[in-house]
Amino acid sequence: MNQDLDARARHLLRTLVAEYIRDGRPIGSRTLSRQSGLDLSAATIRNVMADLEEAGFIQSPHTSAGRVPTDQGYRFFVDALITSEAAEAESLPQLRKILAEPHGTGEVVNQVSDLLSALTNFVGLVTVPRRDNFAFRHIDFVRISE
Repeated sequence: MNQDLDARARHLLRTLVAEYIRDGRPIGSRTLSRQSGLDLSAATIRNVMADLEEAGFIQSPHTSAGRVPTDQGYRFFVDALITSEAAEAESLPQLRKILAEPHGTGEVVNQVSDLLSALTNFVGLVTVPRRDNFAFRHIDFVRISE
């Protein structure tokens, strides 16, 4: 099995990674059966998991444990399985309102960061000089970790 996983394997890998991120415990075929929403037998799920393990996407931490994603599995999840959605229609007027109202620059940066965090479901961290008003020269987005 290569990077071109079939739809069933992709769905089960997406479910396994999401469940592992949520719970932090190895994921077994029974959990995948319940959480995936697919009408598959436990044996079919175990076969797909064996294929995913052989391809290097998941691994078993020890005998009789469920499976956990490998680095390759996480990378595939991020690159191919996470879907992005367009910003909600109401977010642009909200952003325009924040930028149009007279606020100190620090307040604008904080409000925009809050809005971006809400839209992306990522954490935002803002640092600004200790003044009420200042001019922007540039804005940096810094990746903190993978």
